[in-house]
Amino acid sequence: MPLQAAIPHTFSSPTTVKMSDDAFRQVRDFIYTDTGIYFQDTKKYLLEGRLGKRLQVLALDNYDKYIQMLKFGTRRSDEMRFFNETFFFRNEPQFEALENTLLPEIAKLKRAQGKTKVRIWSSASSSGEEAHTLAMLFLEKIKPKYPWMELEVVGTDISNGVLETARQGIYREYSVRNTPKPYLDKYFRKEDQRFCLVDEVRKLVRFENLNLYDRARMRMMSSFDIIFCCNVLIYFDQQSKIQVISNLYDSLTPGGFLFIGYAESLHGISTAFKLISFPKTVVYKKE
Repeated sequence: MPLQAAIPHTFSSPTTVKMSDDAFRQVRDFIYTDTGIYFQDTKKYLLEGRLGKRLQVLALDNYDKYIQMLKFGTRRSDEMRFFNETFFFRNEPQFEALENTLLPEIAKLKRAQGKTKVRIWSSASSSGEEAHTLAMLFLEKIKPKYPWMELEVVGTDISNGVLETARQGIYREYSVRNTPKPYLDKYFRKEDQRFCLVDEVRKLVRFENLNLYDRARMRMMSSFDIIFCCNVLIYFDQQSKIQVISNLYDSLTPGGFLFIGYAESLHGISTAFKLISFPKTVVYKKE
C-alpha cells in the first residue's frame, strides 16, 4: 500500500510521540550520511524535538513511518535540508562585521607585517555556501579596497557527500534564495534550474574532510586569521565543546577572530577569548 494511503486522518500530538532507541539510531544514520551532522546518544531529545514537528507537518503518527519515507520515498533530500539548514549569505550581521571592521583591521596588520594573504576557515562548511559567500564578499567588497590582498578559504566537513557538492559549486534555488541579485548575476551562471558558481569564486576555496573532534588532524589546521564555527557546538556535549574550542583557539593566529552561531555561547566553555559586540552579532578574539 502506498505510504500516503496508509496515513490515518488523525495522529498523536508530536509532543506525545516517543522515539525508540532503534528509530533514533536509524534516523541519525540517515542524517549523518547525507549531511555530516552527527547526533550523539545524549542528543536524542534534540532530534526527537525537531522530528516531532516534522511528523505533524507530514501527518505521520509514528517514527517508523517517517523512516519508511526516508528509505523508500522521494522526500529524503528535502527532509535532510531541515537538519542541514545552509544557504548563501545566511548570517548578514556576521558578514557585515567581517567586511566593515575585521578584515580592514586584519589588512592593516598584514600590511605592517609585510604579508598579503588572509586565511579563513569555514569549519563546518557543509555543501560550501558559507565558504563561497566569504569568497564572493572578498571579491566584491575587500579586493577593490586592498588590491594587494590575497585570500584563502578552507572549508571542512565530516561528510564526503556534502563536500562533493561544495567542490562542484552547483546549487539549487533553495541555496541561493537569500543571495543579493547583483551577486547572483555576477558570480553564478544559471543552467536550467541550477546555479553554478564561476571559477573566480571557486578557485579561492578548497575543501577537506575533517572531524572537529579529531585532535591529530586539528593540530594540522593552523595560522587562520578568522574561523567560522556556526551552529556546531549544539551537537557536542560540554567536554567535547571545551576540546573543540580549545583546538580552534590554537588554530587561530594571535589576534584572530572566531564566529559561532547566534544562539551559541562560549560561556562555561572558554575564557581565553575576548568578546567583541557588533550590531546583532558577537565575535570572539584571540588575545
